[in-house]
Amino acid sequence: CVTVCPVGATYLTEDGVVLIDQQHCIGCGYCIQACPYGARFFLPDFAETHFGQVRVVDKCTWCYHRINKGLMPACVEACPVGARVFGDLRDPASPVAKILAEKRVYVLKPDLGTKPKVYYIGFEKGVH
Repeated sequence: CVTVCPVGATYLTEDGVVLIDQQHCIGCGYCIQACPYGARFFLPDFAETHFGQVRVVDKCTWCYHRINKGLMPACVEACPVGARVFGDLRDPASPVAKILAEKRVYVLKPDLGTKPKVYYIGFEKGVH
């Protein structure tokens, strides 16, 4: 999705999160078509960004505004059973790194070579 954006509105942060600069998004939809995970969508025509644009692309940001402040994404905090874990993959002491070292994990569509940073536990082989 990053490479197909004609205006550079989709970008990869230094810490590895793919984001959309909605101020520069022209709403062409190329990134929606290129996203192998089906994670991108157009904001509805009635939804205006804080920059005033309509019909731009959006996706989960992992609550980037929160993680930059050392907080967890809202979905992680809100999960009542602790099924979601978030952390720094580069820190061997982080809960995420420990889980990856100890458990069998899966990624979606590994054959695409996108090197996703979202891992799943408990998928049976062939289900993903």
